[in-house]
Amino acid sequence: MEMIQYKSINHQDTSLAEREEYFKHLEHKEDDSAVLLQTCNRVELYYGNGDVPDEVARHLFRVACGLESAIIGEQAVQGQIKEAYMTAKRTKKLSAGMHKLFESALQIGKRVRSETQISHGAVSHSLAAIEIIEQEKIDLRNARITIIGVNKLTEEIIKFLLNKKAELVFLANRTEEKARRMAEPYGIDIFRLKDKQKFLKDIDILISATSAPDAIIHPSDLTPGRPLLAIDLAFPRDIDPEVANMQGVTLYNLHDVEQKVKANISVREDEVKKAEQMIEEAITELHETLERRKQYKKAIRITARSSRLSQIQVNEVLKRFPDLSYQLVTRRSYGDKHMKISLLNGEAPDDMFTRELDMALLSGKADIAIHSAKDLPEKLHPDLEVIALYEAFDKTDSLVSRDHISLADLPEGSTIGTSSPLRKKELESIRPDLKVVGIRGCIEERVEQVRDGKIDAVIVATCALKRLGMEDEITEVLNFETHPMQGRLAITALKGRNDLKAVFAEGSII
Repeated sequence: MEMIQYKSINHQDTSLAEREEYFKHLEHKEDDSAVLLQTCNRVELYYGNGDVPDEVARHLFRVACGLESAIIGEQAVQGQIKEAYMTAKRTKKLSAGMHKLFESALQIGKRVRSETQISHGAVSHSLAAIEIIEQEKIDLRNARITIIGVNKLTEEIIKFLLNKKAELVFLANRTEEKARRMAEPYGIDIFRLKDKQKFLKDIDILISATSAPDAIIHPSDLTPGRPLLAIDLAFPRDIDPEVANMQGVTLYNLHDVEQKVKANISVREDEVKKAEQMIEEAITELHETLERRKQYKKAIRITARSSRLSQIQVNEVLKRFPDLSYQLVTRRSYGDKHMKISLLNGEAPDDMFTRELDMALLSGKADIAIHSAKDLPEKLHPDLEVIALYEAFDKTDSLVSRDHISLADLPEGSTIGTSSPLRKKELESIRPDLKVVGIRGCIEERVEQVRDGKIDAVIVATCALKRLGMEDEITEVLNFETHPMQGRLAITALKGRNDLKAVFAEGSII
């Protein structure tokens, strides 16, 4: 019988050096249904198809809840699991069981942290670094501190240091532009990593957390005999372990940091037990969902609008369910047929983009309809309901303009097209001198009107441009208030279709 399996090497039974070596030699086929999870404490590969054994689900769920971390209850692993899963979704064809396994892991991780005190008192690596500096009794006001790497961890450390009144903080990175973008809001100077001989010459504290595959700081880079506190938070290590043998240098690596914090943290046993009970419940729910899917053999009849963007959205939903059997019939909506109706002036009926799809559901010609959630009417037909709603990956609006001129620099009287009263209101509050006109048609047609010179610019949803592969058309992402459903995808069906609701529950936020 086919089933999902995993390989794991972690902090509990291996050293930091052993994990680094394992990571270098780990191999997995690019076309496998596999998810590679790499954190500071572990390297794990989940692979295969078919059933999900209890021990596999239990292990991943415990990892997601922080029960397998060096610091019990730490929260960073939740984001690391999500990133690993999203990367695999983009690059591989994951099985339905693998999708559900990781969706369930993210859900139980979130639930345990919100419903228990498992993370209470847990310390992040960034706070641990600050604690070490304070214990070394270094005067932060006068210390020269260099941080290497641009990521959330190093940004947190910068914030903590500035809150502790540190005045001489510098940021170094291989890519200068990335360093500048992160440093500017905090008013700190930057260096290029290739200039390390200069910025390492007279520092008092060095903190490094990059994703480099090998050490980037060696004894030859440092001033012999100069006192230095070095904290290496990277995996694999950024700082050559030989640095610790230099006179005046105190070096902490990832293992040291976690051991130091771990000694000061105790997690209440009853909270761990609560988490473990919730994990067992989640395993049962996982198996029930997968079993229901096995029993649902009949091809599901799907309807959606006929535009290219709608077809991409349908595929985006169905990618979550690779084993699903379905038949798709597209339909032109009322709004697609009546292009002269102005949405900007409030002329459009509430069900302008759903009417034909609703009729297909109500007449029994389709089982589900897949919509852009923003198109749903304020009140659905009383016999219909939303059975699944998927979170947006981008909720912003973007400006597409001729010659990529920003909104602020558009000449007075320029014409901007939009179909949204909300966008019109935002525009008029910022640039009342511009002419806002109603515009209809698919995204490609709206952008083409800008390129043809019929209008000077258009505002459209960023996610639509991304889904269509038209990111290059974006002049700028706007800081506008957007529709609460922007970017989300919805599935509607007849009320009472709990069988369909169970099939499409994975990843749904309702």
